[in-house]
Amino acid sequence: MKNWKFPSAKGLSINGFNNIGEEFKDDPILALAKEICQNSLDTKFIKEYSNDNKTIKVTFDEFWIDNKRIPGYDDFLKVFEDEYEFNKSFYKNDKEVPDFYKHGIEVLKQEKIRCLRIGDYNTTGLIGSNQMQSSPWCNLTKNAGVSDKPEGSGGSKGMGKFASFICSSLYTVFYSTYAKDELKASCGIARLSGFNLKDGTTALGEGYYEEDGDLFRIPELLNLEFNYPRNEFGTDIYIIGFKEDTNDWKKKIIASVIDNFFLAVYKNELEINICHGEYILNSSNIEQYINDKKVMGYMLQETPYYYNILKNAKNDIITVNYSFFSENDLTLKLRIDDDKEQYNSVNTVAAVRSTGMKILDIKYLPRLGCYHGILEINGSKVNDYFRKLENANHNRWSANRSNNPEEAQNMINKLNNFIKETIKNKLTSTIKDEIDAEGISELLPDDELLDGNGSEKNESIIIDDIISKIEIRDNNINNKNQPNEKSENGEDDVELDENGNIIKEKNPFNKSTNPNPQPNSYSRPMEKYSQVKRKIIPNKLRMKNNQILFSTITDEEIVKIEINISGEGYKEKPIFNKINVSKNNNLNLNCIYEYTNNTIYIKEVSSKDLYLIEYEIENFENWTMEVNVYGKESE
Repeated sequence: MKNWKFPSAKGLSINGFNNIGEEFKDDPILALAKEICQNSLDTKFIKEYSNDNKTIKVTFDEFWIDNKRIPGYDDFLKVFEDEYEFNKSFYKNDKEVPDFYKHGIEVLKQEKIRCLRIGDYNTTGLIGSNQMQSSPWCNLTKNAGVSDKPEGSGGSKGMGKFASFICSSLYTVFYSTYAKDELKASCGIARLSGFNLKDGTTALGEGYYEEDGDLFRIPELLNLEFNYPRNEFGTDIYIIGFKEDTNDWKKKIIASVIDNFFLAVYKNELEINICHGEYILNSSNIEQYINDKKVMGYMLQETPYYYNILKNAKNDIITVNYSFFSENDLTLKLRIDDDKEQYNSVNTVAAVRSTGMKILDIKYLPRLGCYHGILEINGSKVNDYFRKLENANHNRWSANRSNNPEEAQNMINKLNNFIKETIKNKLTSTIKDEIDAEGISELLPDDELLDGNGSEKNESIIIDDIISKIEIRDNNINNKNQPNEKSENGEDDVELDENGNIIKEKNPFNKSTNPNPQPNSYSRPMEKYSQVKRKIIPNKLRMKNNQILFSTITDEEIVKIEINISGEGYKEKPIFNKINVSKNNNLNLNCIYEYTNNTIYIKEVSSKDLYLIEYEIENFENWTMEVNVYGKESE
């Protein structure tokens, strides 16, 4: 007998909604397309896979179903009603959870319920549905956080399956597969929050629609879409109560697939079909969608540049192979841009794994004109090594995910250094006359302050031969509203020669020669600066530790300094704990400034002066920082 089962036991804690697919809630449709296509492409690395190099096809078909055709409908509706009554009294302040069940009841009581069927073809299907533990079937349906995918595949965390549930207004999905091992299987899964039952036990919240006494499955295919047959190997995923209620979801899927799988689509390894042929994305029409303004609105701005590298593969492309773990297991392709104004992007390199899935956009590269690149991670060993450093969203590497973080960071540095050194060696002579100063503030810290591994040198900041003397201060920043003490002999702490070499160093802490400096007029912004948005190219701009040194080309009524924490594929705004601004190496010369969050406003900035900003941020670590400088627009 088939029915819904919600396992329960005494003494269990309540499992809330925050444990379910939290990483996919920002934009569920974009995440859904990425995770689904990754799983389908991963089938190529299963030993049972062999399809004569046929293109893997994925369909996204919307349909409506009579509510009573949902398997186990009456019991399922009763679960939602019980959940609503329990959570209405359990949550005293937060109404989000009871409102979810109230809306779910309304959806279930509609005569027609909106659904989405996602099917893949030319794959192996979910093998091992007759096994109790580890198999592709069990890892997708029963196990949580388990991947165990073979060498070379894309998935690594076992979390991507939750993207399907987030796209359901009922958090409910049905699976149906016809696998290469000749087994057919189906089941339903509802990932709900925990709730107390009348028998005194607590239900986990995860419910399964399956056969009594069987191995967590129904040994037959499930067909919820009218007149849809599954006659070949592959898997169908039914999202019940499909959330999206506009046609934009179709454009979002196309944009997400192009962003994340442009290489697989271009190589004819992946094809997408939406709503029974309303939209078809393949190698022959990918450029058409890249140039579609509606699709482009959801697409990352770097993606058209990557496609230009592929379509111009035989012309104006610099290709360099590199042996990381095995011979030529990395391939870097670089191309000088010829249409920067059209897309308005910065220099990036796409890191693409062997499945054809892009992992991240590597940024903050040498400013040698306008260019983009694709790094193909081909070798199985290097592919698997970096796969284990990825987050659940597959868009960032982190050394801390390794059992040996120090080794992992060295590997990340090694890969990044290969990219940067190749760019310098191959592009410097090609486009040295095209170097543009625009955006120079995005490059900090620059090469003058870095060693060969991308780490900060333990050296003083070098300005130029105009400035012969500069203070270097400890990272501890004096509160600008407190008097600053002078050193014991009243002299400067550090003196440099014209080449930036230390002549003398006495007290490592900064001391002022003025025992009663005029405090800053205010330390928090008291007015809006909506006109301070004109990008400035500084005359000088250097950064080291917690200090920024800059000067401007022209006098400015007000300058805005914006600081961000930057990494591979992400950007974050820090929060300032303390700020101090001085000029011309003299704390007696107070500046009028304000700050909030990650932004500093400095008034009456003279091109004749050299300004030093010292800052301290919350949760201080050795972050990579990005600085942007703005001035007031002309009225």
